[in-house]
Amino acid sequence: MTKLKNCALYSPNFDLNQVEEIIRALYPKDTIVANSDKTKITVTRRKWLRKTNYVFNMMTSHTHPKKFADMIEGMSRYFEQVETSHQSVQDKVLIQISTLNMVIGIETENEISDPFFEELLTMLRQLNGVVFRGNNELLDSEGRLLLDLDGNSEVKNFKVTAHTSFLHGNKQDTESSLRRRDRSEHILTEQAIPVNRKLPARPSEEAVSLRTVPETARRAIALCIAALKGECVGSGESMETANAMVLQVSNQFDAAAFFSPREQAFIDNEAPERDEGTAFSWGYEGFLVLLWALGYIEELEDPVSICDVPGVVTILMNAGSMSEFEANARLRSKSEILDAADLIYRYNWACVDSRLHNRAAPGGLDECVVYERHRALNWLIRYQEQDWDEVSTDT
Repeated sequence: MTKLKNCALYSPNFDLNQVEEIIRALYPKDTIVANSDKTKITVTRRKWLRKTNYVFNMMTSHTHPKKFADMIEGMSRYFEQVETSHQSVQDKVLIQISTLNMVIGIETENEISDPFFEELLTMLRQLNGVVFRGNNELLDSEGRLLLDLDGNSEVKNFKVTAHTSFLHGNKQDTESSLRRRDRSEHILTEQAIPVNRKLPARPSEEAVSLRTVPETARRAIALCIAALKGECVGSGESMETANAMVLQVSNQFDAAAFFSPREQAFIDNEAPERDEGTAFSWGYEGFLVLLWALGYIEELEDPVSICDVPGVVTILMNAGSMSEFEANARLRSKSEILDAADLIYRYNWACVDSRLHNRAAPGGLDECVVYERHRALNWLIRYQEQDWDEVSTDT
C-alpha cells in the first residue's frame, strides 16, 4: 500500500459514543483521551522510549449540520464528474455519499502504516462506512478501490448502507405516507397482529420511482424459471428433468440474459444441493408479487400460505412469449404498490419480532412468504437502488 499521511473515514452512522467504544476496544492497552463532546479522541501509544499519537477528529450531520452538508455536496460533485466505465459502481457511490452522516479525520505524525490502516478498516466495518484516501481514492471497508479520479474500480458490485433514519425517510412525512401508515396499522390491528407504533412512515409517491414494465417482466420471468429448477431440485427430480424444463421456458421467453448473478450460478450448477433448490423455489412468492404488480393477478391475498404454484406458472405459460407477456402487462399505480410495500414492511416486523422472542408468527402469517413478498416489493420501489441479489428487507 502506498504510504500516506491523510485519510478520512465516512459513515452513515452519527453515534459518537459508538465510535469511542470501537476505539477503546481497538486500543485497550493505550492511553485514550476524548474531549467533552466526543468530537476529538486522541490515542497515545507508547513503546519503549517512543510515543505515537493518533488523533480522530469527528464531525457529523448533527454536530455541524451546515458544514457537513456543504462537505457532502462537494464530495458528491467531486465523484460525479469522474469519467468511468464503471457506471453502476459510480451511481452507487453517489447514493452512498448521500447517506453519510459522519466523517472521521485521521491525524498522525507519521505515515499511515499498513497495520494502522488495517485497524482503521476494522473500525470502518463496524461503522458500515467508506474511506477517502490520499484525496483521490474512495475505498470500501475491505480496502478495495470503489472509485478514483481516473475512473478505476476494483469491485463489480457495491452494497449501499445507510442509517435507519435515512432508509425510512428522515424527511418530513407527507400526508399520503402518514395515511398509508395509518391504513396498514389499522389492517394489522383488525388481524390481531402486533403493531410497532415507532416504525416510521415509508417514502411517499414523490420520493419513489418504480421499476418499469420491461424490468419487472424480465425479473418475474427470471424468478419463475429459477423457482422451477429449485422446485425440481428440492423435490428430488432428476437433473435431466430440471435442465430440460429450464431450457424450454428460457427459450420460450428468450430469458438467457434475465438472471441475476446468483440465479445464473444456480441455473448453471449441474449438481446443486437440495437445500439450495428449496431456497430458490421460494422465488414463486416474489413471482406472484410481480404478476400482481403487472396486473395479471387482481389481488394480493394475506401472506398466510404459499401461493398457488401451478396457477401462477400457468399465467406465464399462457402468455406465450416475452413480447406478449410484456405487451399485455399494465403496471399498477404507484399508490397501490406503495400500499402493499408499507403493509408488508409492518407484517415483516411482526414476524421478525415474534421469531426473536421464540413465538410463532402472529395472525397466521407465514414468515417465509412475508419475507419473499417484502423483498419483491422493495425491489419494485427501488429500495436503496439495490440489485436483486442485494435487496434487503430492513424492519
